[in-house]
Amino acid sequence: MLFILLPRKNNPKTMTQLYTTLARVYHEMYQHIFDYDEEFRFYDDLLRKNHCQKILEVGCGSGMLARRFLANGYDYTGLDVAKEMLDIAREEVQQDVFVQSDMRHLRFDQQFDAVLITGRSLAYVTDNKGIVDTLTGIHSALKENGLFVFGVFEAQGIFENFGDFEQTIELPNKTIQRISKLEKNLETGWTWNWQARYIIESNGEKTEHDDQTTLRAFTKDEILLFLKLTGFEVVDIQEENKAMTLITQKADNVLH
Repeated sequence: MLFILLPRKNNPKTMTQLYTTLARVYHEMYQHIFDYDEEFRFYDDLLRKNHCQKILEVGCGSGMLARRFLANGYDYTGLDVAKEMLDIAREEVQQDVFVQSDMRHLRFDQQFDAVLITGRSLAYVTDNKGIVDTLTGIHSALKENGLFVFGVFEAQGIFENFGDFEQTIELPNKTIQRISKLEKNLETGWTWNWQARYIIESNGEKTEHDDQTTLRAFTKDEILLFLKLTGFEVVDIQEENKAMTLITQKADNVLH
């Protein structure tokens, strides 16, 4: 059984409609932005090598990875802060293996072999206390020597190549265009504001939605210090152009 504390509302500055009123748009759009099969293969290989069966996915969204984990026999729990995303996830997998909570306030009466924060969802936690609270909760949710895998945006890659962008997704009988404008914020770390306009054309009708959120990136030294303070040992770091994936393991030396 799961025990979850009721989450506090997210900071309005960082909350996005993409996972609430635009949840269906997200679900349709991101299947054409992300390669979920490739992402699952990465996690599956890592989890099998480390003999991890019981897993928690934080930021599970609309269940695109959930259905792959369940189809491959994992003892899976998915967690997300947005009810609208979880409603879609339950439709996707036809199982209720999901819980609604803010990642900053994790409380479980069981422990997991592995915890994954997928989709670089840690970017939405923009303050240092929130990062420490999130990592501390994950540490408690893991079994001894449990695996913690997550990705973050890398600050230098983001801020040295800062700029607006557009995306267009062509679906049967529907086109989704997203026009993104970025503004440096830097209030609580390597943060920036993301303003997005979604233009949706379907069956001859056009609708538009405006959205704004704040995201956070990390320098390598910064995220490593957060992990050390909250009791994690780094096993591997996979660096990309604007992001890092960190493979870590629960340790006992919590310093904060």
